[in-house]
Amino acid sequence: MSTTKMLKIPFNGNDFFVDIADGNMISLNLVHEIVGCPVNKNPSQWLRLPSTINVIESMSNNMGKSHIIKSKRGKGGGTVAHWQLALSYAQYLSPELHAVVNDVFKERLEESISPELGITRSQERARKVWKSQGKSDKWIAEREQGKHIHDVYVNTLVKHDVKLGKEIGQCTNQIYKGLFQKDKINIEKSLREKNPYLPKKINIRDYAKLSSLAAISLSEALSSERIEYTNATGVVECSKVSLEKATSVRLALNDSRNKDELSDRKVIAERDREKINQNIQTLKNILKT
Repeated sequence: MSTTKMLKIPFNGNDFFVDIADGNMISLNLVHEIVGCPVNKNPSQWLRLPSTINVIESMSNNMGKSHIIKSKRGKGGGTVAHWQLALSYAQYLSPELHAVVNDVFKERLEESISPELGITRSQERARKVWKSQGKSDKWIAEREQGKHIHDVYVNTLVKHDVKLGKEIGQCTNQIYKGLFQKDKINIEKSLREKNPYLPKKINIRDYAKLSSLAAISLSEALSSERIEYTNATGVVECSKVSLEKATSVRLALNDSRNKDELSDRKVIAERDREKINQNIQTLKNILKT
């Protein structure tokens, strides 16, 4: 699993993400924009302040300057900075943002001390986001159950010599291909065509229908069982099992839907016959009078 630690800083109806993994940097221009582009406080002006220079010099005792601040001129340019320097800039821009940043880091510190608290808060944050998107309680319950089943699936893959990262993604992609006959890239493309204002990074499962979530969970659960039973090993064998199980779920669902449609057609036909018979009887009664 990724060791990247992403912190979401919500402010002014927007979010910016702080990646505190080594080597990752944050756009100061984006932070300036989120705060509302205050006059005389853009990144280049802030970097010239003696207090900022002192912070950079202090940080340079532990790392090279290229890891602290980088700037690029011209189109597509801007300034990116180490997360510690970026947060210092955010706090300089706005007392309100300063308070938000402190609250976020306080929460994460508490969660590092009590991992169970971190899990609870993470679930609460996810529920809040899903609720704001108009998701039903039933959808949220299915999504949470699906996260647990996905964790089991990933742990099973790792146990059977599938490497974290790209290889896990390959197996998960086979689940999507088997179920939807599309890979993750094309599913996300379809979502963005319907909603071009989606965030840059999304989890496609957060935009799935309730029935699709259930199908994904069932496919991953069946794949986990089959991988264990057959002792499939490595990304090739586990990908094959994932594709087969997801395809079997899709075919079973299609068969069920076809039977439902046939049953519905029979019900409609029966109702039509009843109406015709009633009309015939009405005409007979009229002719008798």
